[in-house]
Amino acid sequence: MKQKLTFLLVLFTILASTNCKKEPLLITGSETMHTLLNVVAAGYAQKNPKVEVTVLGGGSFEGIEKLFESKTDIAASSRPLTPEEQTQFERKGRFENILIGYDGIAVVVHPENQISKLTLEQISKIFSGEVKDWSQVGGKPGPIHVLLRNDKSGTAAYFETHILKQRDLGEKEYQTSKGKEFTKDSKVVSDNDEMADQIQKDTAAIGFMGMGSAQIQNKGKVKAVPYSKTGKDPFVEPTIQNVSDRKYKLSRGLYLFYLSDRGKKIDEFITYITSEEGQAMVLKSGYLRSTLSTVEVEASKQ
Repeated sequence: MKQKLTFLLVLFTILASTNCKKEPLLITGSETMHTLLNVVAAGYAQKNPKVEVTVLGGGSFEGIEKLFESKTDIAASSRPLTPEEQTQFERKGRFENILIGYDGIAVVVHPENQISKLTLEQISKIFSGEVKDWSQVGGKPGPIHVLLRNDKSGTAAYFETHILKQRDLGEKEYQTSKGKEFTKDSKVVSDNDEMADQIQKDTAAIGFMGMGSAQIQNKGKVKAVPYSKTGKDPFVEPTIQNVSDRKYKLSRGLYLFYLSDRGKKIDEFITYITSEEGQAMVLKSGYLRSTLSTVEVEASKQ
């Protein structure tokens, strides 16, 4: 009798453990989107306790690579796919490309840095090494210490094309500057938090990161510098409102890529993050939501 009870207890424990086991959902990619996705995942978990969402960083390129290798369920990216990448994924199955929000890229310095504004051309020259002293751009004399994200960063890829190589100034300027490279005197960091920590320790440092990371997650550690594309247009801070009003020009979309025939759990998470509740969490994390709120939609009907 005792052995029978022991057997039943073990069997009950195994069954209970099996029933409590959560289904894993893995999201990999953009460091810019890391905190945002963790916030959304926490809200999703409250409504879907049987699914365990894990968010890994590594950069946009990392997420795209892992999705192609079937080593993640969803790829998070702060850049769109190239036509070649799009074609490769479409060959693998029912590929989906979802815009979940918008982010501004902030050029950031130490809070005590006297710099109060920078133009696109000035930023390009700083990050290429043509400008090496803060006095050359209106700051206090002293060497400029450039910080960069690693080569798997979607933010770095966008920054390199649109700012360093000056694509945002037009095709003529881009063709002239597209051979530019980041200065070899720069220091590479792995993510936004490490960049913020480095800048907090160094009053001469400059870097770039997502608006949400600068204004919310690393607030107080860095100062976002007001930006003007030409110097003739207004210098504008990277805020949700300014990105929404299209006043802040250094902005880009935030995406999730996935194969929709790989499980119901993926579609359910996408449904949640694009819902009113999920989009409110995107906004709360310091980014511009990709959809109008219910209030705005109702107002537009009147």
